[in-house]
Formats: sequence, structure tokens, C-alpha cells
Amino acid sequence: MIKKLSLLLLLIAFLRFGLQAQNYDEEALIQRRAAEMVSQLGDYLNYMADKNKKLSLRQRYRDKALNLFIGKGEPYKLGGREFPAVSMQTTSTNSKVVKTTPMGEYFTNLINIKYRNVSLTTTEVGKIKVNSLKKIDEDTYQCTCYIEQVFRGYGTDGRPLYGDITRKSVQCIISVEQTIDGTEYIVRLGNITATHTERI
Repeated sequence: MIKKLSLLLLLIAFLRFGLQAQNYDEEALIQRRAAEMVSQLGDYLNYMADKNKKLSLRQRYRDKALNLFIGKGEPYKLGGREFPAVSMQTTSTNSKVVKTTPMGEYFTNLINIKYRNVSLTTTEVGKIKVNSLKKIDEDTYQCTCYIEQVFRGYGTDGRPLYGDITRKSVQCIISVEQTIDGTEYIVRLGNITATHTERI
């Protein structure tokens, strides 16, 4: 009897460990996908800012970037609630003001920025920190990616006129959907918040 009970307890512990491992693997997969989405956005931002590229191509990357976000730059619903279009916070070492701009408008401003050229780089995907998932609604989760964004603006002579590095947090919304192929995790980006900026 004691032997059977021991085997039963061992089986329960094994199943519990297996379930925890599976949950951990799924969370790690979702976190990786969120980091990849943020990294993709970083590439698109750099393309939009690069005035060596054709304007039509930079505008095309603007559209691609908006597709990464929940609502695609428009107001959206989540959990029965309505939310305004996602936004980007920007800062400057020349001012203490933190500016919050709708994402589509921010992208347009980036394309039309006054500098002769701009370099805008973001933390590499493997170095992006992602916090734990938080359930916010049925089959909907949220996490945050933490990045550093390096901005450099150049004049007509090619010399840098301004540069800064800003720490930002990127909200990520994850929807869990059941398909004929199994569980699918849909990751969309949300608001981007600036937390610290310093001159370089």
C-alpha cells in the first residue's frame, strides 16, 4: 500500500513538473516572439529615418511598421473596452518635456525630420529584456520589452548635430487562438514609453 502511494505521489509530481515545464516553454516562446516583433520595429524605424532611401520606400516601411501594432495605428477595442491609437513617447536632452504622439503621426514626423540624415538603432533582439506574462483578459496576455534606442541626427556636411540614447519600454499584447494546427500566439505591439534619455 505504501509502495503504491509512493508511486502515485511520484507520478503526480512528475506530471506537475511536466506541466510547469510546458508552461515555461510556452512563455519563453511568447517572450521570444515579442522581442522579435520589437526588433523588427527597430529595423523599420531605421529604414524610415534613412534619407538615402527613396521616399516611397520609407513610406512603405511606415505602413509595415503600423501593421505590427494593435489597431494598426487606429483606436482599438480590447476586453470590451475602447482605447485610443497606440502612441510613442519621445524625449530630448534639450528639454524636460516628454512628448506623446500617436504612432502614425510619429512615423510621419520621423520620415520628414529636419536633419539631413538620421541614424536610429535599437537593441539587438538577443539583448532585449522581456518581463513575465500577465493575463489581462480571457486568452489575452501582456508583457513589456525593454530596449535602448540610439538616435543621431546629421547636418548637410555629414557631421553629427545631435545624438542621444533613450531607454524605452514597449507594451506587447498577446492573443491566444486555437486553430486546426494547434495553439497560435498572436503578438501585437502597444504603447511605447520613454523612461530615460542621455546625450551622446
